[in-house]
Amino acid sequence: MTEKPDGGPVAPELLEARIRGLQHALGQLLDNARRLTYGEHQRAVKLHRQLQEQTAAVRRESRALVDAKTAEVLAEAEPRARLLADRLAPGLASIPPNDARWRSRQLIGAGVPAYVRIGELDTGTPVVAPLLRTNGWKVTGDRNESARRLLQSIALRLVAASEPFRLRIDAFDPKLTGMMGLLGHLTTKYPQLVPRATHTAEQLHTVLSGLVDVSSLRASRQAQLGHERFEDLLKETGQVTDPYRIVILFDYPFGIDTLAQRDLLRLAATAGKRGICFLVHYDAATAGELDVDSKQLLDLLNPVAIINDRVEVPQLPPAQLDPPFDANVAAGICDVIAEQAEIAVLPTIEFDRTLPDRLTWWQPVKDELGTVIGYDDRTPALVRLRSGNPALPHVLVGGAVGQGKSNLLLVLIHGLAARYSPDDLEMYLLDFKHGVEFSALGPGPDRPHWLPHIRVLGVHSDRAFGLAVLRHLSDELARRSEIFKAHGNVADIAELPPGADRPPRILVVLDEFQVLLEDDDELADEAAKLLERLVRLGRAYGVHVVLATQTIEGVKRLSTRRDSIFGQVPYRIALKTTPADSQAILRSGNTAAAELQFRGEAVLNANFGSPDDNQHVLVSFADKPVLDSLRQELWTRAGTTARPPRVFHLAEPARLVDTASAVQPELGRPWTGLPIAVTEEPVVVEVQPEPGAGVLVLGDGPADALGVLTGLAVSTAAAAVDPPRFLFVDGTNSAPAVAEGKVALVQVLRQLGCAVETVDKHDDIAPRLFRLRDDMRNGQASGMYLLGFGFHGVPRMQVHADGLFESPANVLQDIVRDGPAQGLVTFGWWNRLHVCTEQLGYGRGNVATHLFLRHPQDGVRAVAGPLVRWASEPHRALLWDGLHPEAQVVVPYAALRSDEVDRAVELVRR
Repeated sequence: MTEKPDGGPVAPELLEARIRGLQHALGQLLDNARRLTYGEHQRAVKLHRQLQEQTAAVRRESRALVDAKTAEVLAEAEPRARLLADRLAPGLASIPPNDARWRSRQLIGAGVPAYVRIGELDTGTPVVAPLLRTNGWKVTGDRNESARRLLQSIALRLVAASEPFRLRIDAFDPKLTGMMGLLGHLTTKYPQLVPRATHTAEQLHTVLSGLVDVSSLRASRQAQLGHERFEDLLKETGQVTDPYRIVILFDYPFGIDTLAQRDLLRLAATAGKRGICFLVHYDAATAGELDVDSKQLLDLLNPVAIINDRVEVPQLPPAQLDPPFDANVAAGICDVIAEQAEIAVLPTIEFDRTLPDRLTWWQPVKDELGTVIGYDDRTPALVRLRSGNPALPHVLVGGAVGQGKSNLLLVLIHGLAARYSPDDLEMYLLDFKHGVEFSALGPGPDRPHWLPHIRVLGVHSDRAFGLAVLRHLSDELARRSEIFKAHGNVADIAELPPGADRPPRILVVLDEFQVLLEDDDELADEAAKLLERLVRLGRAYGVHVVLATQTIEGVKRLSTRRDSIFGQVPYRIALKTTPADSQAILRSGNTAAAELQFRGEAVLNANFGSPDDNQHVLVSFADKPVLDSLRQELWTRAGTTARPPRVFHLAEPARLVDTASAVQPELGRPWTGLPIAVTEEPVVVEVQPEPGAGVLVLGDGPADALGVLTGLAVSTAAAAVDPPRFLFVDGTNSAPAVAEGKVALVQVLRQLGCAVETVDKHDDIAPRLFRLRDDMRNGQASGMYLLGFGFHGVPRMQVHADGLFESPANVLQDIVRDGPAQGLVTFGWWNRLHVCTEQLGYGRGNVATHLFLRHPQDGVRAVAGPLVRWASEPHRALLWDGLHPEAQVVVPYAALRSDEVDRAVELVRR
C-alpha cells in the first residue's frame, strides 16, 4: 500500500485512477504531436516537390541552353577539328575505313604519321591520338576481338600512309589469331615492310634481339650528332635509312617468357626516342609466366581502353570504334604499296662529295690507301687499306643482284685513283660476270682516254685469264720479296723509303671471284691456292685484294679454304641480300644486310663482320658522265706516262693495233694472237726458210681464221728487211662476212711495200697453184708467202686437171712441203684436219705448227696428243708447234677494219 502525502496510505484504486489520467493526458499530447508532425511533413513534402519541379524545369531549360550552345560550338569547331585531325594524321592515317579514298592510290605513301585515327565522334569527326613519338599503347578491351581489330586497323593505316621502307611492322601472334593476314599481300611481296607474324618465343627473341641492336646503334648515332630524338636525326640529315619500327603484341602476356620480357622492358623504356613503338594488346584474363610482371611493361605505355566498342584515351573524347577494313580493299592497298616499294629510291649522295680538294690529289702513299665510299649520316664512310696497326689489307664485298655492287666498286676504284698517282697505285680489275661496268675504264674506239692506274683490265674475264693474273701477281710477290731483302730484310712495304725502288701499291679487284673456283677442275685448285697465297702474303707487300660476289654459298673450293682466305680479309661490305648470304659475307649470326631496304645501302664492317662493329652507310652514286670526266682529267694529268692497260674480253678477239702499239715485230717470229696472260707480248711461231715452216690453221670460224692470217702476214711484212710478196688465195669465193677484213689486209700489206696478188675465183685457183709451183721450182718464189684462206672450199682439189696427171692437191702438197726451202712459206686455213690431210697428204707437208679454232676434239688429239682437252670456244685457238710440251691457248686477232688500216701501218712501221 502507498502512503499518502501526510504519511497515510493511499488506496490502490485512487492510485490506479491517477495513473490512467496521466496516460490519457500523455496520449492526447502524443496525438497532438503526431498531427503537428504530419502536417509539417506534408508541407515539407509539398515544398520538396515544388522545389524538384522547379529544379527540373531549370535543368531542362539549362540543358536546352547548353545543348544549343554545345551544338553551336561543335558546329563551329568541327571543321577545325577535322583540319587538325588531317594535319596530325594526314591522308590514310585519319580517314574512315569505308571512305572511297581507300580505293585510290593518290594518298598511299604520303608520309609517316605521328598521330593515327582510333575512331570517330557521333558527329563523324575523327579522333586521332599520338603514337609514333611515344613509347606506344597498351590496349585493353571488354572483348579481345575489339582490341585486336583496333591494332589491325592501326597497322594498315601506318603502312599505307608511310613512304615505302620508312616504317616496318613486326607482329607477335602467339594465339594464332591471324590478324596480320589482312596485310598478307604485302608480306608476300615485301617482307621487309611487314614480315610474317611470329608465333613462338624463340622467333620473338630474334626480332627483339635485332631491335636491341637497332636501338643501341640509333642511340650512338644520336649522341654522336647531338640529337635526343630519332625525328631530329631524320630532319637534319634526310639520309637516315632506318625505318620506324612498330612492334605489335597480341594477347600479352601470353607466350612471353622472361628473356623476351627483359628485352621488351629495355626497348620500351626509350622506344619513343629511338623511333620504336609498341602496340600491346593486354589480355587481363591471360596469366603470364611466373617471373613476367606485365605491369612493368604496361606502365611504360599510354593506356587505350575499348568498352562497348567505344575507344577511350586520356584527354580525348570517347570515340566510336571503326568497323573492320574490307579484305579486298586491304589487298588492293598492299598491292599499291608493293608497286611503290619496287621503284622507291634513297636520296642520292653525289660522288663528288666523296672526293678531296683537287689540290690534295695524288699525294704520296704513306701508311695506307684510304678513300670515302659514302656517308653514315654526316660521317664519311672511310675504307682504309693498310698493312698494320691495325691490319686492314683486303675487302670482301657482297650483295644480291641489282643492289649496287658494281656502283660500289666503281666508287672505290675512282676514289682511290683521285687520291693516289699511277706511280703509287696500280690496279688489276677483273670482272667474271656478263657485265660491262669495267669496260669504260679502258680505252675504246671513241674514247682515247682511260684510267691511267689500270695495268690489267678484264672485261667479262674467263677463268683462264683470271688464273693467269693470279700467277702474275704471285710472281710479283716473289719479285717484291727480293726488293725487301735488298733493303735489309724489311718486313712491310711501309718500311721502304720513298723512291724508285719502292714498288707501287696494287689494288686487285675480282668481281664475281667465285667463278674462278666453282668448277671441279685443276684450274680451280690452282686458283684457290694462288688466291690464298695472295691474301696471306699480299698485306706486307702492298697488294690489296677486293673480292666481290653475289653469293659464295655452294662453292666447293671455298669450303676447305674459307678460313684461310677470308680470315685474311677484315673489311666486309654487304649490300642488301638474304639472311644466309648476309652471314656468309659478314659473319655467322650477322644478318644486318638482310635488314637493308634500298639499293645502295650497305653494312660496312672493319672487324671481320662482328655485329658490334656494323656501320650502316649509304654508298655514293657513281654517275657515268661524272666518272668519265674524272678519268679524262686523271689521264690528262698523267700525260705521256699513261700507258694503255692490258685489256681482255671474254669471247672477243684480240686487236692487232693494240699489239702493234706495244710490241715491235721480229724477223722470223710472226704473230698468231695474244696469250691468255697479263703480258702484251703476242704468241709467236718460229718461221724460218727451212723445211717444216708454215702454219696450218684448222677449224670453223672464217673471221678468226682471217684474223690469224692477218696477224701472221702483217707482222711478217713489218719485220722483213725487204718487203715480201703475198699470194692471197680465197677459197671462200669472196665470202661477204670477211670481205672488209680481206680488203683491209691487202691494203695494209701494200702500204707496207709488199706486192699482193689475190685469187678470188674458184676456177682460177688451180691454174695459179700450178704456176706458183713452177715458179718455186725455177727459184722465182723466194721471199714469197702463200695465204690460203679456205682451201677446203676449193672444189675438185683431188681431181686431175685437164691434160695433166696430177691434181691441184698434189701441187699444193709440193708447195707446202718444198716451198720453205725455196723461200716460199704457206699460211693456210682448212675447216677440218682430215680435209687438210686429204689435200696435203698424211704428213701435211711436214708442217709442225698447227693452230686449231673450233674443231672436233678427236682431230686436235690426233695432232697434239690424247690428253689434250679443247673446248672449241669462239675467238679462241689452240697452238701446237711440237716444240713445247703443252699446247697453248691463243686469242686470235680480229680481222682488220677499214678504219684501222692507216693506224695499223703507222704502228708496225715504228
